[in-house]
Amino acid sequence: MKSLPGWTIKIDEISNGVFKVTLKDAFGHTAEVIDAATDRTIEKAKSYAFDIEQQVSKNWNLFLYNLCLLTLDGEDISENNYNNQVFGSWLVRSFDNRIVYDGRDSWLIYQNGKTGEWADEVIIKRYDLTYNNFIEIVDRLITRK
Repeated sequence: MKSLPGWTIKIDEISNGVFKVTLKDAFGHTAEVIDAATDRTIEKAKSYAFDIEQQVSKNWNLFLYNLCLLTLDGEDISENNYNNQVFGSWLVRSFDNRIVYDGRDSWLIYQNGKTGEWADEVIIKRYDLTYNNFIEIVDRLITRK
């Protein structure tokens, strides 16, 4: 089961059909959800951990880049690049679509290049970025929308 970069995940059945999903990072930050055994419960715990990471991360841009690559593990990626010298900007490309993170302005940008030029389709500012809309953007890259 995939977790978040730098986070471990533990799932315990605490009662019949009720599970505790715990994500913990190396600094002791913890995100926890107790609910029925569903993928939604795990995703909710990941969302909580994502929010914590956004608040305390020393290298948020690298965290997002690694999360993108982890989410796309096994998918056909034609280009990926993280550049610490450009404010931690990065990009991940699959065919005619790409995700760009502008490290200077802290914007996540989904672009389409089917016309030969990159056109912005979605721009999300850092503090509007949630785990769910991040995963939606990454899923768009996979489905080539």
